[in-house]
Order: sequence, then C-alpha cells, then structure tokens
Amino acid sequence: MPFTGPIANSADVKLRDVVNAFNAPPRRFGENYDASAHAAVIKMMMVTFGHRPADLFVQVKRAGQGYEVTLRDGNTVQVSELELRQTAAHSKFVGNDMAVISDANFALAVFVKRKQLLGAQAGNSQGFERVLSNSLRGETTYNLLKGLGMAGYLRQVPSAQLVSSGGVGVMETHTFGAGLVYEGVSHEYGRKRAVDRPYVYVLVNDKASVDAQSHAPAVNVRIQPQRPSVPGVQPVIDSTPDIDAWPVGRTPVETVRGFDVAERRFGEGDTRRHASVIKMMMMRFGQRPLDVFDKVVAAADGYDITMKDGFSLHLSKEELRRTAGVSRFSGSDSGAVMDANFMLAAYVKRVQLISTGADTPGHFEAALSGVVLNDTVYRILKGMGMIGFLRIVEPEKMQKKGTVAVLDSFAGELVLDGIKHQLGKQHPVVKEYGYMLAMQAPHTASAERNSTLSNLSNRPVGDKPDNIWSGFYQGSELNCVTVSAIKAAMMKYGQNPQGIYKHVIETPEGYTVTMRDSCTVQLTYDELKQAQKGSHFFGEDRGLLHDAIFLFAVSAKRAQMENHEFRAQASFAAAMGTLNDKESPGEALRRLGLYAFTRGSTAEELASGVPGTLANHGHSVGVFNGVIDFYGSKMKLAGSGWEQGAHALKLV
Repeated sequence: MPFTGPIANSADVKLRDVVNAFNAPPRRFGENYDASAHAAVIKMMMVTFGHRPADLFVQVKRAGQGYEVTLRDGNTVQVSELELRQTAAHSKFVGNDMAVISDANFALAVFVKRKQLLGAQAGNSQGFERVLSNSLRGETTYNLLKGLGMAGYLRQVPSAQLVSSGGVGVMETHTFGAGLVYEGVSHEYGRKRAVDRPYVYVLVNDKASVDAQSHAPAVNVRIQPQRPSVPGVQPVIDSTPDIDAWPVGRTPVETVRGFDVAERRFGEGDTRRHASVIKMMMMRFGQRPLDVFDKVVAAADGYDITMKDGFSLHLSKEELRRTAGVSRFSGSDSGAVMDANFMLAAYVKRVQLISTGADTPGHFEAALSGVVLNDTVYRILKGMGMIGFLRIVEPEKMQKKGTVAVLDSFAGELVLDGIKHQLGKQHPVVKEYGYMLAMQAPHTASAERNSTLSNLSNRPVGDKPDNIWSGFYQGSELNCVTVSAIKAAMMKYGQNPQGIYKHVIETPEGYTVTMRDSCTVQLTYDELKQAQKGSHFFGEDRGLLHDAIFLFAVSAKRAQMENHEFRAQASFAAAMGTLNDKESPGEALRRLGLYAFTRGSTAEELASGVPGTLANHGHSVGVFNGVIDFYGSKMKLAGSGWEQGAHALKLV
C-alpha cells in the first residue's frame, strides 16, 4: 500500500477507529515475528496526535526519492520510497483501514531508519532491511517510544489509575511485546487480556485531538560452575531430604535430561520457563542451591536463603512441599528434581514477599498459583537473583558452540549450542532473542573497607554526605535518573563507594568493583578520567564529587557490559551517552547493584522523611527528609505539586 502522504491538520481521531484500523497478527508456527509492541505504540501515538505522519512528526516533506522526517525530539531522518515498500512488505500489519495501515508502516519505517543510523554511529552498520527484520522479532516498548521521538511526551503511570480513568496506554506483555490498553483491558493481536502489570506507558499532549489519557496523573520516565560468591560463609546442609546430598559445586553432565516438566494437561499451570531458567543456572553455577544462591542455611522449620543479588528470605519446609506438589518437575535424576523444586520454591517466596510484604501460608499459595499460571523468563531470572549476570543476546550469539541460554518466548526453551531443548524435542535457533548468564568473576581478596583508594574521598564507610544538595549536582546532561539514584544510595549506605558496593579493589590498571548483586566490572583509570568530563557533575564538595563521579563511571561501565540500549557496547563514551540520554526510574539503581534492595514507594511516604527518588514533571529527583533535591537546591515536597502521579522508589 503506498504512503498516503502528510496533511497539515488531521481530522479528529476516534479511538475505536484507530484501535480497529489495524493489528499485528500473532506469530505463526515456525515464525520469528512479534510486532505487537510496534502496533501498540503506533496506535497510542495516533490516538494522541492524529493518525497521519504530519500529525505524528513535526515535519514530513518530500526529499528526492523519499521523505525527510523531523521527529518530535528534534532528530531528522530520511526514508526512501524503497525502504517504505520494504517496511510494508515485512510488517504484516492487517486491518480494515488501508490508509491507516499505510501511515502505520510509515511510522514503523521512520523508527527502523533511526535505529539503523544509531547502529551505524555505534559501529554496527547494517542494511535497512536487515535492521527491519531484526526489529520485527520484537522490540521493547521503551525503545520504540524513544526511537519514535516520544521521550518528551512519555510518562509511566500506575495501571490502576489508567484503568480507573478510562485512559489509553501501552502495557508490556513480555520483554519484546506489548498491548494497547483502553476501556480497562489490554488489546494484543486483536484479543483482550487483563491489565496485569503494575505500570503502563502513556503519552501526554495537551493539544491532541484525542486526549483519552489526560485524566491519568502524569509520571515522568527519564529515558532489560562456581562456588557461592560470599567468601567466608560456610553453608549449613540440613540432614533432611529437602536438598540433594551430592557434593557442593557439582554440575551434572546431563542437566538437560536430569529433569523436565511433564506435558501440560488442560487447566494445569506451566512451569516450562522455570525449568529452563533453573537448568541454565545449574549449568552456569552448579546443580545445588548452595551453588546457585549465595547462602543456604538450615533454620527453624526451613532454610534462610540469600540470593546472589543480596535478597534474603526464609523458606519453610511446608512451602517446599507445596511447590513440589505443583511444579510437575520429574526425571531420572531425583537429586536434580529435588534441587529444582527448592530453587522454584525460593523464587515463589520472593515473589510473595515483594508483592504482598506478608508472610502467611495463604499469601504463598497465591504467589505459587500466580507463578505457574502467568510468568515470563525475564521476571524469573530477576526473581532468582540473576540480575547481576543477566544479558540479552541476539540469535547469532546463541548459535555458537558452548552457549547456554533461554529464549525469550512463551515456552522459554533452553538453548545449548544453538539447539532448543524442551520436552525431549530439539530444534535449531533461527531468529529468536534470548538471555544468557555472564560468568561470575573469581573472588579476589579485597582491601579492608575504609582503606584509601586513589581518586576517592577518605570519607569513612557508612558516613552520609555532609551536603547532599549542592555538594554535587546534575549539570547540563539528561542524567537525572542516575544522579538521583547515586544520591539515594549515598544517603542509604554512605558516601564512600566502598559502602555501596560489595568490594572495591584497586589494580595496576584501575579498579575491580563487585556490586551487591554480584555483578563485577573492571574500570580503568582512563575511563574514570573520561567520566570526570562525561558525567557533567558539579559541586562544592570535592571529595563528594570524586565519589559521585566514580559511581557514575562504574554505572557506565556496567551499561557498556550489558550493551544498554543496544549501543553502549561500542565504547565507554557511548555507554556514558546512554546514561546522559534519559532513562526509566529504577534503571540507575539497578546499575548500582541495588535491584534487590529497591522497592516502590509513594510521594506521601517520601514526604514523611523516608529517603528515595521521585520521577515526575520531566525530571527525576532525590528526596531526603521530605525535601526535594532540585539541581542542588532544596524544595519541600509537600505542597510542591510533585505528590500527584509520581513514580516513587526507596531503598530498604
């Protein structure tokens, strides 16, 4: 279908007209296609601004054999007619309004073109059709919104508020998929499902022809076999049969065949993804819970467990028995089955504690039921304490010999040497994305805490900054999420980075930093020097400034390791650029290694004196003693207007 061309002023856009005008079809058997997030984001843009390209973008004008498009964030791309035809041929958008489908394909082509240009800037040059094909395997909602120039209009609001207001938004249904939310339900592939994620994305535009989400409060988003890793901790093995009695650290040769999930019958839960994740953890760290977790100690009626990201919980033997009764794990290796059930139970317990904060049998039962009925690979990996090792990988990496991965798919197949394994069946990996676990760095004896390290202050570990306000503050860059996270970490654990991280060791080349979530990065002196300029930090306290820049540099190094925004891997400078280019609340705390210690909060709780971060009104700020840190100045939170629709986080 040819592009219908821009117009100066679009007619009023009816919500149902746009929703029903087109859809991305569900993936067929054997396909590697998921354009659900593309369709949902484009629909939300059309409802907010109008469906024509001239409405979606600042300017669309003819330029040779194509169009020059200026996005709402000021970026400009040129899309050729050939690229438009290629997009229309590959998108598979279907529906009853060919003009709207054409306009949706135009918006998709603009996104792909921008992604192609960003990849080239990062040293990854690919043809337009290759980038398009990769994108249509699935994209994150955030990447799509940012790539389409929506950073300045993007907000994240609690799902309950959007549903109650009757607003329009986009809900991530899995890592690379999404549904359009309206009339209180999510629409994906032309089907409906409950809005079951805590937050959704919305767009704010006062002049939009349809401002269906205007009643929802706006929340800004500033735009992913070794021994236990805690040295000196001797695990205690209970003599009960809850944990297999094989030697600690053993990795079974036949992990794949050691246990599996019985075929699902009608009405039963689905634990295939959990089994795949557990197998990958076993093959990376060892079969036993003592290998996969940092600490497992027999205590009272069960076990005290500390995961590799620092999250601690108590698991009862009754909860273990309940989990084993519904997991459907079985196989020839009874020890592996026992260990797998133990890991699954620990994960369910964490889900229970995070979601309810209550520790009762009824709450565990509810968490167990929810986990087996509706879960994602990404959520499982995070809940198992793997956030410090987690990497999103392309199919090419999973096809290499020696690779162990789990696909980001509904079934969550385990991948070995490029082959998918599940329920005794094997198929080659073709185009799917997945997750791998990075190797855990071997532990090296660290310097004593409170030791003097070059380029850091001599502030005693645990002592909070004297002046968190103007001692250091954000400069001209859009790195407020990282700045507010660093300040929150300092006010929780003290100014000295040695108190925020697990270990900081100085080496001849720079520093080896192990975070609380067990992620280890190597930072060079040269990279730290680059961060002194790249952070754009200012402040009155020289020692505090040194410590803040160090935390920024380590965060950027982790972003480079994780290939943040699919471009940070190119260089340390590119990684700093991703931190200075708007982010989602919580991402910076995660990169500081504090994911397991981060909890949702409220503006009211922060106003009462609880320290944390608050994202709203185009900015992310730290809040300490009920006072907002606004670019180094103080502003009382109560009565400031920040209480409404704010995304609040705290450290526990």
